[in-house]
Amino acid sequence: MSFDILRYRAALTQCREDFIMHYPAEIAAFDQLDKVFPRYAPALGHIPVVLQKHSFQLTPFLHVMQRRARTAFEHLSARQSSLAWIALRTFLESPLIIGKWIDDPQNAVIWNSRNTGKAARKEYQDVYFGESLRPRSLPGAEPIRNVLARLDDDFIQTNPRYYARPIVFTQGGQRVSPDLADDDADLRAHVYAVLHLIAFVLRSLGQLLSQQQGDKPDLKFDLEKLQREFGPAAEAIARQNETHKAVLTNLGLWPHELLHRQHAR
Repeated sequence: MSFDILRYRAALTQCREDFIMHYPAEIAAFDQLDKVFPRYAPALGHIPVVLQKHSFQLTPFLHVMQRRARTAFEHLSARQSSLAWIALRTFLESPLIIGKWIDDPQNAVIWNSRNTGKAARKEYQDVYFGESLRPRSLPGAEPIRNVLARLDDDFIQTNPRYYARPIVFTQGGQRVSPDLADDDADLRAHVYAVLHLIAFVLRSLGQLLSQQQGDKPDLKFDLEKLQREFGPAAEAIARQNETHKAVLTNLGLWPHELLHRQHAR
């Protein structure tokens, strides 16, 4: 007996194996990013968020961030960038919430009691929705919040790119790739965008922790190292395709000037 879902899973497995072969440097880079989360944990755990008799812990948000970053990268390895960006939504929300709690511990109370009634829900929306979700204590909060807003429009809501893209239903037969799989050019753009976004957020969080806990080596994050390593590839992608350039800058937060160095020479 043959099952379509098993053929689909086999296609995903093939995509992942191809990814391992063609993106070893990018996998190594993600592994280095992944190791930053436990490095930040002690400092984050020592930041007091206390209001009256209540004490709120920030470290669980770091665990959420690591899990979502891993899930996103796993989706990329299967050529499913749209799912990767959806997975990153809570990765982006978490540092913004951390910043709001550090700004004012009362914000933690509002977050925890958001489902206790209509008035509590309204107070929660006033603090955590739209322009309000821009903590003063988090460096880079504005671009991070902007990416979060773009994810709603570009990946979570129904949008022309995915609605209009043809989906082929077949009776039997072998699929060489899952439906809606990224092509090679799309995949490269999204891989470098996701890597840079994760690195940008980790640097911002490290800067916040340094402000609270002092300038410690474990809290330093060298974003420029990743930019030097993958900047030439990102620059080439940006030159070849305007849509991919928008992915790198608007979602990946690559600096505009780094993607135009060739034009300036």
